[in-house]
Amino acid sequence: MIFDLKITKKDVLTIVLLSTLFFGIAAWNLGEIQAPLTGWECTTQASFYVDVGSVQYIQTAYFWVKSGNASVTIYSGMPGGNWSELGSVALAPRGTDYSIQTSFTVNAETQFLRFDVEAATYDSRPNFADWGITNPSDKDPSPYIKLTEIGLSDPSNTQIVIASIGGLNNTDTTLGALVDEQAVLQIPPTYMSKMYFDEVYFARSAEELANHQIPLERTHPPLGKLIQAVGVLAFGETPFGWRIVGVVFGMLMVPLMYLLGKKLFGTWIGGFSAAFLFSFDFMHFTMARIGTVDTYVVFFSLLTQLFFLVYFARVLKDGWKTSVLPLFLAVVFAALAFSTKWFSLFGVLGMLALLVVLRLREVKDLKGTLTKKYVAFFDRPFLLLIGFVGVFVAIYFATYIPELLMGNSPKTIFDLQNAMFSFHGGTVTDTSSAPWWSWPFMFRFDGSTVPRWFDITYLPNNIVSTITVFGNPAVWWVGFVAMIGLLVEAFHLEGVLSNLKSRLSKSSLPRVSIRGSGWDAAAIFIGVVFLFSWLPYVLIGRATYIYHFYLSVPLLCLAITYFINRYWHKSMGKVAAITIFAAVVVLFIVFYPVISGAPASTEYIHQLKWFKSWFFAP
Repeated sequence: MIFDLKITKKDVLTIVLLSTLFFGIAAWNLGEIQAPLTGWECTTQASFYVDVGSVQYIQTAYFWVKSGNASVTIYSGMPGGNWSELGSVALAPRGTDYSIQTSFTVNAETQFLRFDVEAATYDSRPNFADWGITNPSDKDPSPYIKLTEIGLSDPSNTQIVIASIGGLNNTDTTLGALVDEQAVLQIPPTYMSKMYFDEVYFARSAEELANHQIPLERTHPPLGKLIQAVGVLAFGETPFGWRIVGVVFGMLMVPLMYLLGKKLFGTWIGGFSAAFLFSFDFMHFTMARIGTVDTYVVFFSLLTQLFFLVYFARVLKDGWKTSVLPLFLAVVFAALAFSTKWFSLFGVLGMLALLVVLRLREVKDLKGTLTKKYVAFFDRPFLLLIGFVGVFVAIYFATYIPELLMGNSPKTIFDLQNAMFSFHGGTVTDTSSAPWWSWPFMFRFDGSTVPRWFDITYLPNNIVSTITVFGNPAVWWVGFVAMIGLLVEAFHLEGVLSNLKSRLSKSSLPRVSIRGSGWDAAAIFIGVVFLFSWLPYVLIGRATYIYHFYLSVPLLCLAITYFINRYWHKSMGKVAAITIFAAVVVLFIVFYPVISGAPASTEYIHQLKWFKSWFFAP
């Protein structure tokens, strides 16, 4: 059975404590709340020099690159005298780079550094422009670079403040923007002061939407980037601004997990276990802190599951005549999840499959013609569900209203859907991808990387800041084993195998019954949604990554909770549960540096490499 959701003061207190704990840990060192914002732009060539006030040994030059493409050649010397070339560096190594830092090793004792910047061709058009999908804001690719600041450091990695800047053979009055925010620079820079991994797509698009511009990233629907834009509007175009909303949604998932556990199992330990395990899962933590949109997908998916579960439980108890309001709300949140990333649809199909099978069991036993059974199948709520599809579609396309207001036509939005489908159904390749079957195990015997590293920054004194996304072993490995056990119970697999063996051996022994009242609705719900969330990736040919398993992680937590709840009343059950809780926390602490970017010695980081296919830092 699935229980009525009765919330007590103890439940509320537990939810508040766990949510506050998660938010406090996840928001700590999330990103700089201040960042250089004023910028200098160049579309051709420019030469300028900086003065540090006195002769000093300059170790490294850092460039805060907002957008564009250019190379810079660096010289030491003095104005009016001879300049010695030190070397060159590409300011934006990738065409998609945005809000990043590029460094150059100077190793020179001087008072002046000269920079010769040559802008290169830069394509600022949103995704799919080369597929013929044009936008009113499109500009032809042309030379362009925008820098927001230049920073310098000495051999001890202490910032050398730039005293002044001047043009070489010109009077560019905008050069001051390159050295006017020296106080907000992080030197040496880390993830705290730049975009990393896919933030250059999603966080950038959030900034563009906040500035009423058509976003660059259009391989996914716009809702997640619109949500991110709220943080940018509130805190500015800073790392904290484009990440904080993800932490808030990550925190809100904790009470949702508690409510799911309480609804499924009807006990405090059911709610606590589900929320606690999810709170300390590595992937939940890391994905909440990066400025991408996957956290919003999982948040809306959990809301979908919760309201569907409310409806499903009422149908099992009272029949199909119960109110469809929870089902309608489930459809609304499913639409919001789909409007963030399409892959959320997999779990929704699993929930729909539960309703279809439940109805088919009833229709099968009806007496009458096939036509009567067909009509009965589409009786309430299935006819309503067809209407709900219209609501689903309306919500999805409503998220494109901001782009329509920016000048895009409905035809452009429609063409965009075809382009997105072609992109995700295509053959995107990546040597850092990992196949679907490797995700729950988190390793491969051939040594190919399974956890996906997001960022690596090398710091002085053999220190590294690294961020890798994968799961807490005490959650994923225990959860996967628990899921197998749950599926065996949910679908009476022992009985099925026993009957099959009996048929094959033509044994006269009585067959085991797998019919009747022996079905565990909670186990079936968890198992079906898990399988539908994970196994469709078997059919996807493009590159996939371990974070595509994020949607399945809450189900692993619920699978562990299923057995904790069952055996909690026994002494050994409590011991086993507390051991799992302790292991989850200990592993979270041990692996914290590689999931958070917290600086740590490379020696310590290497000790965490349990498998050949785990990569955290060279």
